[in-house]
Amino acid sequence: MHSGSSGLILGVSRLIFSHESRYQRIEIFENEFFGRVLVLDGCVMTAERDEFIYHEMLVHPGMLVHPNPQEILIIGGGDGGALREALRYPVRKAVLVEIDQAVVDAAKAYLPILSSGFSDPRALVLYEDGFEFLRRTPPESYDLIIVDSPDPVGSAKTLFTKEFYREAFKVLSKPGVLAIQAESPIHHLETIKEIKKHLLSVFGEVHFYTSPMPTYPGGWWCYALCLKGIDGFEPKREPPDGLRYYNHRIHRAAFALPEFLRKDLM
Repeated sequence: MHSGSSGLILGVSRLIFSHESRYQRIEIFENEFFGRVLVLDGCVMTAERDEFIYHEMLVHPGMLVHPNPQEILIIGGGDGGALREALRYPVRKAVLVEIDQAVVDAAKAYLPILSSGFSDPRALVLYEDGFEFLRRTPPESYDLIIVDSPDPVGSAKTLFTKEFYREAFKVLSKPGVLAIQAESPIHHLETIKEIKKHLLSVFGEVHFYTSPMPTYPGGWWCYALCLKGIDGFEPKREPPDGLRYYNHRIHRAAFALPEFLRKDLM
């Protein structure tokens, strides 16, 4: 269910994995159209057929706005999709902090399309709370922080707070970029406005952008780029080869917001 009266129906042709972890219920099933689908507590997190749209749009705008990102931090993203995209670049290190090891283990076992980055020697995976990790990380440790979080419920609530964004700003180098998923413009507009308020209390420059996302609420998703010591959101170089959705024209178009969203977010 995406709201009390609407939702997305996905047929289950085969249940592949089901497990109740310390944090959530994890399921992976096969759908005839979308392929393998990862579900946490009944909410679709990723599906093989359209995951590339979300992961490319979450990762590549920030990677290309930064002049030379080398130290990457990903908070959440236990399916591995954001890590895979970040490692397309010649970075020195990509640290993924995921609170639930069971999600990573399931992705490694059943979602090879997403989880290939876990075997990269530049990748380091830590199993702990992302907010607590930021709190004890020295200032200016990472060039780019990517927050690939679930919705702001349960343990993920702290990843949408002013305090979390303050810690992220501290941990970012200068120049630095924070890239976050910011929920559905259709279903979660009030949440997005709250995110904007918190981000602008910390970062001097915040830009929202959108992309289609068929398996997410409303079929359309919002993201934010928060800049530290960088002017503007134009890409600095060409994207890597092999992308299926993102390019420079998509980048520029994504930041052109429809009027109802522009009034609330610009």
